Amino acid sequence: MPPTPTFPKSQINPRRQDPEPSDPRLSNSQQNSKPSNARPSNPQRGQGGSNRGRHNRLHPSSFLAALSSLAENDRITGLFMMVCAVAGLILANLPKAGPCLNALAAWVPLDLPGGLNLSLKDWIQDGLLTIFFLTMGLDLRQEAATGTLRDHRQVLLPMLAALGGVAVPILIYCLFNLGSPAGLRGWAVPTATDVAFSLAALQLLLPKTGPALQAFLMTLAIFDDLIGVLLIALGYSSLGQPGWLLVCLAGLVVWALLVRAASRSSRLWRPLMPLFLLGALTGGLLAWYGLFKAGIHPVLAGVAMGLLTPVARSHEAEPSGTESTGANPARIETIGIEQSYSQASSPAEQLDRLLTPLSALVVLPVFAFFSLRISLDQLGPGLLMDRVFWGATLGLALGKPLGILTMVVLAGHLGLRRPAGSTTWNMIGLCQLCGIGFTMSFLIANLAFAGSPHLESALLGVLAGSVLSVLVVAVGTIPGRLRSARRA
Repeated sequence: MPPTPTFPKSQINPRRQDPEPSDPRLSNSQQNSKPSNARPSNPQRGQGGSNRGRHNRLHPSSFLAALSSLAENDRITGLFMMVCAVAGLILANLPKAGPCLNALAAWVPLDLPGGLNLSLKDWIQDGLLTIFFLTMGLDLRQEAATGTLRDHRQVLLPMLAALGGVAVPILIYCLFNLGSPAGLRGWAVPTATDVAFSLAALQLLLPKTGPALQAFLMTLAIFDDLIGVLLIALGYSSLGQPGWLLVCLAGLVVWALLVRAASRSSRLWRPLMPLFLLGALTGGLLAWYGLFKAGIHPVLAGVAMGLLTPVARSHEAEPSGTESTGANPARIETIGIEQSYSQASSPAEQLDRLLTPLSALVVLPVFAFFSLRISLDQLGPGLLMDRVFWGATLGLALGKPLGILTMVVLAGHLGLRRPAGSTTWNMIGLCQLCGIGFTMSFLIANLAFAGSPHLESALLGVLAGSVLSVLVVAVGTIPGRLRSARRA
């Protein structure tokens, strides 16, 4: 699941507001001028204007902005992650590529002391995936401060729906695996919703859904991720050395203090900021290692670090009394943008903006590639009789939509309103698309069945349940698309 989208408030920069013209000629010229977003003509285009444009396009900040925009596109990131997962599945079943891929996953790149001689797959699952969980914590922190989680009236229905979408899949999975203690270890596998895939599928298959339904899906996925974090902490962690939790706590305190100090030093004394950031990174690594040694999955340190990162609760820019008469308009506009950016950006927003491309375009695709490294020859026809496979498949494709829809109906009888613009059919389609589970489901399957032959069945069950959820909605929308085509 690439990182969860936030709902920032629209900002108005006082410096960018158009002044009231005092000269009628100025008023007429403004009325006849191009819109503010139109590209102005450059009278010196042949004398260096094109060079300046080329320089702006090649500037590192423009490249980072393009990466951030790409990472926030759920369709592209979801499709890229799916391609990487399928590529891992195909390569694992090729005669020559399969053994090489298994050897690469088992390779130990660093033989470090302190129990850190991990294989490449373990470093991806325990180390690299922490970046994704850090962005998740940052999104949760931002939503709680300035987003939808701040309004309790908007939160209650998605929260209840998320609880139903977790309870029913667990029940279905356990019913399939009664009498199999080894299979029951995967009880939490079908509980997660991948928001990037679900939102991309919602926009593709149900394009007429309004922003209220999309916000409902995002908020539901936030609670779904939060429940998944709790399930990992409580169900798939064994507290072997509790003394290391003090080390983790110390690292989190260092992280929280130095990240806050770094945000203040950027305004007071810039030379100190790199030192504070380096110290904060050290504190984060210490928290990760403390959880690793304590027996708790270390990626949870990323969630804790994100929740402890300061976030701005007010994005209002201070009005300026300076006048722009006689000044360079382009310079004034640039200064306004920079000051608005510095006032509107909190440490959580800046860190999320920096890490989201890395998480969505590198971490999650690499994790999906190595997670679906399954040899289908070892399964054979017995997969159709595998209870773990059917528990994961039907838990996602049947349990998730059934649980969410049941809670939505019950909440309606209790007086809670459904999202604005929602109909019965698009609500059913949205609930069905919540059966798409990738990142968190893959991680829970790897934790539940590490070294077990049930791992391949669980991973294939997650893939089958996700694909089945998409197919159900796609087939259900065919009649409506045909009617629309006939009317056209």
